[in-house]
Order: sequence, then structure tokens, then C-alpha cells
Amino acid sequence: MLLPLPTGLQTERYYRGVADRLLLSQVVGRPLVGPGQDQVGRAADLVVRLGDGASPVVTGVVLQDAGRDTFVPQSDLSHLSPTEVRLAVDRVGTRPFERRPGEVLLARDVRGRAVIDVSRAELVRVQDLVLTGEGADWRVAAIIPAPVTTLVGWLKKLWHREPPIEEVPWGNVEPLFGHVPTAARSLPLPRLSRLRPADIADIVEEASHEEGEEILTVVHGDSALEADVFEELDEEHQLEFLRDRPDGEVAEVLGNMAPDDAADLLMKLDQERRRPVLDLLPEAKQRRISRLLGYGADTAGGLMSTEFVAVPEDAPVAEALARIRALPEVPETLTDVFTLSGDRLAGSVSLVRLVRADTSARIADLMTRDPIAVYADADLPSVALQMADYNLAALAVVDPDGHMTGVITYDDVIAAMLRPEWRWRGRPDEARPGRRQPAPAGPR
Repeated sequence: MLLPLPTGLQTERYYRGVADRLLLSQVVGRPLVGPGQDQVGRAADLVVRLGDGASPVVTGVVLQDAGRDTFVPQSDLSHLSPTEVRLAVDRVGTRPFERRPGEVLLARDVRGRAVIDVSRAELVRVQDLVLTGEGADWRVAAIIPAPVTTLVGWLKKLWHREPPIEEVPWGNVEPLFGHVPTAARSLPLPRLSRLRPADIADIVEEASHEEGEEILTVVHGDSALEADVFEELDEEHQLEFLRDRPDGEVAEVLGNMAPDDAADLLMKLDQERRRPVLDLLPEAKQRRISRLLGYGADTAGGLMSTEFVAVPEDAPVAEALARIRALPEVPETLTDVFTLSGDRLAGSVSLVRLVRADTSARIADLMTRDPIAVYADADLPSVALQMADYNLAALAVVDPDGHMTGVITYDDVIAAMLRPEWRWRGRPDEARPGRRQPAPAGPR
């Protein structure tokens, strides 16, 4: 277990007094001396090899002498200390240092760069690294984040009432090594997958473009997670990270998104790209998205999803449950099953009531009749009022003949009603994106 790290001027004295803990900054730049106390150069960096979730082990030191870098393996070292790095051999090799696959330099590649603290779901800059071990056997145990220097950063800390971060165990660190040619890794990374899509999107929005690209490259290994992250990104960043992708990759992202979110994102692309990207989608997805493209963004048609569960009102409960189980992916916001009389909307029954009912019972005996519904041209205020007045988690959208065309869930309404400045977290002084005017409201 890591000991608490003192702050301020006490830090270096603290580490000097603890034999099995060192700071990277105490080692880099120290003399490299032989058994006879003769100095052969300075320790320019420490080399580690990336492991599968384990703390990286120091495999050697980059020796700098007369402007030339050579590699000294860990087996040739006697010990590391805050005053010197001592050799266990009389002579060291002279071959110039060259990276090998999987190798990372702690000072050059990690210190001063951004990493993800998955325990707090935030991007932090590495000020220093904590090493633990003895003799010549050392490994990376933790990072010390750089102090927050921006006004936005301080406001976030005050808002969340977070204490200062003294150190982050390496097990909670997801490094960003896109700039390191030897640090190729299998994807996706387990630490990053511990975060929610919204958390990953927040980190991408906070990161530089290069860092954001690397995070999305990692996420790309899980197509469903990638789509979820893109759904959570604001419009500016959605376009930023799709702009340079080929149409096939853009279609892949849209194909894994919910149809309503995919339609919104497709309309944000440059006009000349919309049709080619749409044509690359599977036919079923094309049909669902095409049905949504003709509606305004803040109308019921623009808010609705075409993915819902509807069963005949005379069907048994077992049939309704079977249809839910047969869905390729059950929406997390599925709260109601809608009932049909012929091909028209007749009512609805909550999922909770359905699950608790006897499987042989008829839907007609459980459902709520005279359902609340809106036409596709209903505006956002009308939709929100209907859902609030009737305490609805899901609102049906119908055509003039009463055929059900989609469903609006509470999360769609909340997302549409968020103030633009709330979406632009961390950038209060930038321009706000506009929103289209809502279309005329439809009936109840």
C-alpha cells in the first residue's frame, strides 16, 4: 500500500528518508558511477517495458556521455538512489541506444504528458513518477499529477469539493502513448473500459486534438463503446474527430449508434458526404435513419427513436417478454411496451408491470388505454409538457392515422432541453452553437 505523499518542500526530504521509494526526478540527471567510484556519465532516463496491467518494471538506464546515449541494462546496475546510479560491472556497452518494441522512457515519454486517472475519470498531467523497489530492482508505483493551474480546473475542483491529488497509483493510470512508436498495445485497454461513455467523452473534449485522437483510437477497438462515446460528444468534437476519417469509418460509427443520434450526426456532416455515408450503412439502418432525416431537430420526429417494442393487445405476457429478449440490443431506457389494435396504437404497459405479471395473462388486462401521443411535428415544449403532465418515461409518436412511428424517452427530452453552455463544459468563453427553431406543435 502506498504511503501518503507530503506536499511542498517536504516532498524531496521525505523520499530521501524512505529507502524503497524514489522519485523519477531524483534519479534522472544523477551521476552513473562504477564500482571504483569513477563516473562514466549521467542517467538521462529510465527505460520500462509495458506490461499487461502490471506496474512497469525498470529494465535499464539510458546513459548519456559526451552527447551520446547508450543503454545500460538493469542486470548491469547495482542500485539507484537520489544521489547516484551505481554500476555492478566495470565496463558498459558502447552501442547507441535504440528503442525496442514495448519500451517507454519515463522522463521523455511520460513526465510532463497527459494521462487518464480512471479513478476520477479525468485527464491529468504527470509532474513526476514514484518508483518502489530496492537495489537495482524498481518499478513504477504511481504518478504525481501536476498542480491545477487553470481557472476552469480550480473551479471544477471547488465545485466537486475534491481534495488535492497527491499521487495516483499506476493501477488507476491509463497512459497515452500515441507519440511513442514502440508502445503499440492490444485494444481496447481494460482500464479505459472501466469508464462510462459520458466520462470518456468528457476526457476527449478536455484533451488536445492529438490526445483525443489517441483515446478514440483505443475506443475504436470496441465498436459499441465507440458509438456510445460519439453520442456523448458535443457537436464540435463529433465533427472534429470524423472530419478526416474515410466515409467507411464514419458509416461504421453511425451504424452502431441509435438511429435518432445517427440521423442527427449525419446531418451535421458536410452535405456532399451525407449520401455516400448513408449508402454505406446496412439497408435496415438506412431505412430507419432516412425516416428521421425529414424532421426538425427539436420536433417530436427529430427527437424520437424508431426502436420500440409493440405487441397486439390480445397477446399474452409471455409473447411480449419474448420479443424483448429477441432484441439484438435492449435499450437502457426501455420502460414501456406499446400495444396495438390492428396496426394502430391502443395503449401501453410498463415494463415493471409486465415482468411482475403472470406469463399467461393477456396484455389487454394490464395495459393503460387512451394513450398519450403526439404527432411528429410537435415541438419540444409540447413534448416536454406532455411527459411532465402525465408523468411519462416514454411518449409515443404517431402519424395522422394513429400508426405508431417512434418513441421519445425522457433522456431525449433532457438532452434537448439542456442549456448550450452546460454542454460546453470547461469552455465558458467560447461561442455557443445555435439550435434550429421548433416546428408547430401537434395534438395530444
